[in-house]
Amino acid sequence: MNTKIILYIILLILGILINIFMGKLVKIIFKKDGTLPRLPLRILGIYLIINSISNIFHI
Repeated sequence: MNTKIILYIILLILGILINIFMGKLVKIIFKKDGTLPRLPLRILGIYLIINSISNIFHI
């Protein structure tokens, strides 16, 4: 396996974990929970997932 593919697999797992544990991360980072503080983490998680899947499968 190429190290680039391993890096993208790690980024995929990180994106999934960000979306799963979003509530706890928002409380740690922003000290409050709501819809607006979740938006940057949601965008980051989805971006990591889409980008890593497209690079793993060379789409």
